[in-house]
Amino acid sequence: MVANMILIGIMDTRGNHAADLLIEAGLSVFAERGLELATLDDVAATAGFTKGAIYRQFPSKGAFLLGLFEQYAAVARSGSAARQAPWFIPLTIQFASQATRDPLLRRRLAIVLAEAPDGGSTDGQLLKALARIWPV
Repeated sequence: MVANMILIGIMDTRGNHAADLLIEAGLSVFAERGLELATLDDVAATAGFTKGAIYRQFPSKGAFLLGLFEQYAAVARSGSAARQAPWFIPLTIQFASQATRDPLLRRRLAIVLAEAPDGGSTDGQLLKALARIWPV
């Protein structure tokens, strides 16, 4: 009985953090393979889950991608130290490319770019260059 309670506790902890684990895996997978080529199966496998786990946490692929963008936006706004994640610059380019075709994403990205702190780093320069392309 105690073993079952411990197992349930482990499952609850993993379940509570499943969305975070899936988002983190998604950031890496989509940065590496691109928004067009990466699949939710790839993300789930990287996070150690099944694709069904993604749909238990997010109602659709679009909702999952929105979660990815929201995490990206939080990091972009945090400053240069946070933007050192290996997925940051590749995803910046992926989102910028997608924004050329998606007016809603373009508006959201423009707001994030405008709110991103300045910095002399490569990531800061990239964000400011993109902000000049898409002013708010």
